Amino acid sequence: MNAVKIESARTLLRGGEPGAECRIARAPSQRSRRMGTFGALGLAVALVSACNPVAERVNAEIERDRAVAIRVIERELQRIRLSVDSIDAVLQPMPLLRPAEEAALRTYLSDRQLERARALGIAPGLDASQLDQLVATGELVRLEESSEYWIVRPLDYSTALLTPAAHAALVEIGRRFHDRLAALGLPPFRFEITSVLRSAEDQARLRATNPNAASGVSTHEFATTFDIAYSAFAPPRNPVVPVRPDSADWLAAHLQLYERQAAATLAARRSRELQAVLGQTLIELQSRGIVMVTLEQLQPVFHITVATADI
Repeated sequence: MNAVKIESARTLLRGGEPGAECRIARAPSQRSRRMGTFGALGLAVALVSACNPVAERVNAEIERDRAVAIRVIERELQRIRLSVDSIDAVLQPMPLLRPAEEAALRTYLSDRQLERARALGIAPGLDASQLDQLVATGELVRLEESSEYWIVRPLDYSTALLTPAAHAALVEIGRRFHDRLAALGLPPFRFEITSVLRSAEDQARLRATNPNAASGVSTHEFATTFDIAYSAFAPPRNPVVPVRPDSADWLAAHLQLYERQAAATLAARRSRELQAVLGQTLIELQSRGIVMVTLEQLQPVFHITVATADI
């Protein structure tokens, strides 16, 4: 039975007493007769449908499904909010990067990093077909746009390619970052990569809009270097709170979207606390000779160059 027809008929009768639908269906009013043959016929069909026991049963099922959906929504939104609040309670009192830690993340400036990039990287100035050939031979690795540890932001001035050593360093950063988060009782938030391999042309175009871009040759031209944002983080790849729609399966996608948005909002709100965790991870790896890091100021990124081929 078409629930829209039933509801339309009841809308016409809004304000009537119980049972009015059936009485009017049996005895059309003067107004319905003036509507003409087809108009009166259509109204009569809708009103008779409203009195039909099958229609009443369908309407009862609709109301029951609606009640179930409301219960599921209220329960799941409460579960998501409680979980996000508990994560926020862990992050809120965490200390930010201390001045000594910030200084440690500015130990290796551009000249030192450029020296290692030249020693460990590819020849600069290669075209797209030559880069594809290096990918085919395993001399370059193409980054996943969304992995367990990171997401790659849309790249306007670079290509998501790294040497195998730089890629291994990136994976090690992600693994140790997640280990630190887990030790704090936090979910595995991901960092965001903002720049990777640049051609000389990319660097020139970037320099026109970004005063922080190197004026000469950049470490980014050797596929040994990548930038990670410290002002924003992405939610974990998997849900922080897996939703349970029960019998209201059609709600699952909507609840999952709400959960994703809640996790992303939390990551944005606590980006400085997450920056501290990532910064401490980078200090550890730098002390082990795996990476060289510059905590940039004009752009909110960690500028990172791999320091060794043995990872």
